[in-house]
Amino acid sequence: MTKNLLFLFFKTTKQKRHSQEPETAQKKLAEIGTQLRQYREQQSICLDKVAVVTMIRRNLLQAIEDGQLDQLPEPVYTQGLIKRYAEAMGLDGNQFAEFFPIEPPPRSRTKLSWQDGPQLRPMHLYLFYTFLIICSVNVLSQLMSGSITAKNGAGAEELALGQQEQARAAAEASRASQNQKPDSYEAVEAVRTGQNSNKSGNKPVMVNVTFKAESWMQVEVDGKTEFEGTLPTGTVRTWGAQKQLVVVAGNAGGVMVAVNNGQAEPLGAPGVAKEVVFKANELNPSAPPKNEG
Repeated sequence: MTKNLLFLFFKTTKQKRHSQEPETAQKKLAEIGTQLRQYREQQSICLDKVAVVTMIRRNLLQAIEDGQLDQLPEPVYTQGLIKRYAEAMGLDGNQFAEFFPIEPPPRSRTKLSWQDGPQLRPMHLYLFYTFLIICSVNVLSQLMSGSITAKNGAGAEELALGQQEQARAAAEASRASQNQKPDSYEAVEAVRTGQNSNKSGNKPVMVNVTFKAESWMQVEVDGKTEFEGTLPTGTVRTWGAQKQLVVVAGNAGGVMVAVNNGQAEPLGAPGVAKEVVFKANELNPSAPPKNEG
């Protein structure tokens, strides 16, 4: 009689399946578990004995009877457990198993794992590494160019300072030698350079300076320093004095000097520091005096 009731139960359930919406796995499991428990209790069989016969743990059998889906394994394995439980009771295990759906119930996607995000492909990694290499090369090139520029700037500054110190030393030596020259030597120099010994004929002296190369320079007009510093290539400057004009250059070969609009001539040898004194009482002031600086 009980088997007939189970047959009617499954028949009614199949009719509901076609006429109503599909029932959830939880409800179906509860119905199956209720039917199996009722049949077991009618036969006065304890659950421990069923566990021994079916070799299914007691807690799983209890979960089937209580309809606790979350306590059971995957649906396909749960279907097998239901089948073995029903066959142990002498029922049609296939019929019970088919009543339980094997499709996994929809689960909420509240938790996202790293696999749910976008997957990195080899091409993405290749582009990423290429971008890193390009950025690294650019940073290194900028650092190297900055260090080279700093070294060049330091070298140019050291060169200018060296010329300045060399020119100053030459000027000091020239002035010391001039202070030690006797009056007779000054007279001989005046005759050799074409200077007029008559000091009453003094007249102003003008000096035009053109820089063919960068050089440090100091200009003293009538005993007063008018300029001191480094001038770049192509610079043209003019200074005038009433009595005396002293020019000190760190790179004498790069400085062209023209006295009173005369012909421009180099102040000295390239790369050599030199001091030259231009006096207003010179007979031929267009040529720089040939002082040994």
